Amino acid sequence: MKRSEIALVAVLGATIVCACSVIWVNLKGWGLPGKPAVTSGTTTAIVQSSATASTSATETEDLSGPLTDELALEGFENYLHFKIKNLQEILDEGKKPCTWGIASSDKNEIMIMFKSNTGSLLRYHIDRKTGKTYVTSYSVEYNDYFRTKETLNVRDYLDKKPTPTPYVIKPSDNTTAETDAKPKVKISNAVSKTAVVGGAKLPYKIPKVTITGKNTDAANKKMKSELGKYDLKGDKARGITYSYHTSPKLISILVHISDNDNATVDAYKVYNISVSSGKIVKDSTAVKLAGSSTKKFYAKVKATYKNFGGGADAPASFAKKAQKQNLKRVSYKYLAPYVSKNGHLCFIGYVNYYGGAEKGYRVFDATSKKVIV
Repeated sequence: MKRSEIALVAVLGATIVCACSVIWVNLKGWGLPGKPAVTSGTTTAIVQSSATASTSATETEDLSGPLTDELALEGFENYLHFKIKNLQEILDEGKKPCTWGIASSDKNEIMIMFKSNTGSLLRYHIDRKTGKTYVTSYSVEYNDYFRTKETLNVRDYLDKKPTPTPYVIKPSDNTTAETDAKPKVKISNAVSKTAVVGGAKLPYKIPKVTITGKNTDAANKKMKSELGKYDLKGDKARGITYSYHTSPKLISILVHISDNDNATVDAYKVYNISVSSGKIVKDSTAVKLAGSSTKKFYAKVKATYKNFGGGADAPASFAKKAQKQNLKRVSYKYLAPYVSKNGHLCFIGYVNYYGGAEKGYRVFDATSKKVIV
């Protein structure tokens, strides 16, 4: 490489470092409890990039001798731009930047700590004499570092610009990146009994949610407390059944509270639980987690109410009156959005029947704009 080209590389490196102000950080915070980030060597201070100088390390140092910290860092930065094709885009975006720096340095080895924008934590062990480098990756499961298949020679990236096969940053076979771990969701019965209503037996099941790595105690306690108040026998006994839908962001549970009396109106309750927090969320948040927006959801609700005449056998004049009354009541106060088993955005609405002669809760599919129950 010509010296003018080398200088250009150094200027580019300076631009990258300046674009990401958090690149040079104290790496002590990256260590796990009881396991410091620096595991070997005598130098623990982070070495600043040579890009802040007027010339690059390759212009001022002997490339045939042992690698200095500055040379190792320069070669490593050049390598990153081959390994991660959109590195500059990641750095410029600045939302979840890659961070790196020298974590330890002794007469034999230079260790660079690297954290990718996906959360992977890697250590690059560079032989000071030869430039040969192997990589260890942190495993959340084992709370330790394990060697990966990734290898390189830092010297190759000092005096020439090869075009290696891009290496996609990902955990090795025996590691798990913390941000890549997908929580597992399980819906089971916290209570499973039988209610007896008018001599008839009805199922009485209260749901329980489990999400790996999340505390769902508050959500389960609320469901059990609210649904567990119904009697199992007698005139006030109710049967309880539920259906649910799970997505990467939201768990929607629709609870049907019924009896054996056709003269009474069944009740419904909705519990929307965030997968990321394990907590029950408010209705507007549930709509957002379901992939919609408040504006779009209300538009679907209004279109659904326009199709609802308040009963199949209601006179036309009653239907128009019911539609007008229901459209005035479009508010989260009267709606309980949820996602049905088939993935449709639905809701429980408190509506007028037969021109306002009756009122009660009905189940609607906001996606198909039809009444379900």
